[in-house]
Amino acid sequence: MPSDLLMPVIHLNGTSKERLIEALCEASNKLNDAYEALKETAPNGRDYYPIGPSAIITAQEQHHSRLRRLDEIKSEIDQITESIDI
Repeated sequence: MPSDLLMPVIHLNGTSKERLIEALCEASNKLNDAYEALKETAPNGRDYYPIGPSAIITAQEQHHSRLRRLDEIKSEIDQITESIDI
């Protein structure tokens, strides 16, 4: 998670605290759904063995990388939400 993550400032001319929290929570929930859906696409060795013996390892590493990236985005969204909901 970037240490320089900018947090929104709640003020009269901006988006309301309630709307920001609502939108961020919705995004976080949808990222949860995306994470669960992505987990269902885990590589199966039978789909990769024709490529060669190390293909499944590469496919698994790439799959885990995709999961980590989604998790990192969700963590940022949750951090922003927490900063607003103080």
